[in-house]
Amino acid sequence: MPPILHYTHPHAERQMPCAAFALHGDPLAAGRVIHFHDPLQGYAAGSSISVGANLLIEDFPWVELGVVEAGELRLQGDGFDLQLSAGDCFVVPRGVHVRWHHRGPLRRLFMAFPGLEACSDMPKVPIRLDLSQPLSEASPPAASVLLTPTPKAWSETLFSVASLRIGLWQCEPYARRQVEPAYTELMFILEGAVTLTADQGERHVIRSGEVVVVPRGATNAWASEETVRKVFCILG
Repeated sequence: MPPILHYTHPHAERQMPCAAFALHGDPLAAGRVIHFHDPLQGYAAGSSISVGANLLIEDFPWVELGVVEAGELRLQGDGFDLQLSAGDCFVVPRGVHVRWHHRGPLRRLFMAFPGLEACSDMPKVPIRLDLSQPLSEASPPAASVLLTPTPKAWSETLFSVASLRIGLWQCEPYARRQVEPAYTELMFILEGAVTLTADQGERHVIRSGEVVVVPRGATNAWASEETVRKVFCILG
């Protein structure tokens, strides 16, 4: 069974696996560490620490989601100029012409999707997710898996291409039994906290400001005692 990747705080105390994999033709290879790679779904997840960069990337090679943990990053190009800092979440589409610039140290988490092919509906510019975006009412977790009354949920998709969806989701407290996910999801918890219990009994308490990656097939149970708001990144 694939591991659940919990990026705890403080970052210096994390003990993460290291995958024997490198992204081919990676313009951001310096400081990048890949913690998990799924060759079937075609993605890699990990962290990066770099001390400075001023790169002109003519053709960004894949879709990449980033969560800035520390430092400042500027993305510039035709029609965009994004200033990113700690707590920001952003997406760089495949094929974008972008200047990637930061003067000091930058620490970030990422999911890269080299398995997603170029397509006509690929967005043309990077985006910074608006984490305070109003949400629309959404379907709650399925009643068949719930161990508590049905909660209310809200959601908004902010980036979508092929089998990848990235956006915001909020839900009242609930608990559900263990399920085996048919998709991979990165969750960046913005408000509240959630406990994920893996099939082998390992518990992960993911608090506000932390990130967790749940690969496809990583059976887990969910329990939250307060409303949770999160960034979701779902592949599959």
